[in-house]
Amino acid sequence: MPPGPKASPARTRGGRRLATTQGDASRIRGRLYRHPRSGALVAMESRSRLFPAGLARFIALRDGTCRTPYCDAPIRHTDHATPAARGGPTSAANGQGLCEACNYAKEAPGWTAAARIDDDGRHTVVLSTPTGTTHQSTAPPIVAVA
Repeated sequence: MPPGPKASPARTRGGRRLATTQGDASRIRGRLYRHPRSGALVAMESRSRLFPAGLARFIALRDGTCRTPYCDAPIRHTDHATPAARGGPTSAANGQGLCEACNYAKEAPGWTAAARIDDDGRHTVVLSTPTGTTHQSTAPPIVAVA
């Protein structure tokens, strides 16, 4: 679990399931943790280099669409913001959902991404381009299914 305020298992009122971007309910085995103030999903960790299916579903649920600013394509790859080869952990905090094209573009020389958990518990990725511009992408808030 990430440092900071104590996180608690993510639940909606009455134990309702969380909505996916396609509008259907999705089951994720294991525990999801939410930020105590904002309710943002903040944790589900793994020791594997590849994202296990449950963690990949968690990231897809949190991100909704490709995290590259201005893209909004469907998520096709679960990616390490800081690459595993450079010591980036396989975790919700370092993971991001990307479309195939954006994931390949990010691997080109001069592109970097860094993920962080903001004070309100929201997941933010800062993307730097070869021209030196930076763009931020913050995960949308979660939505409950009635």
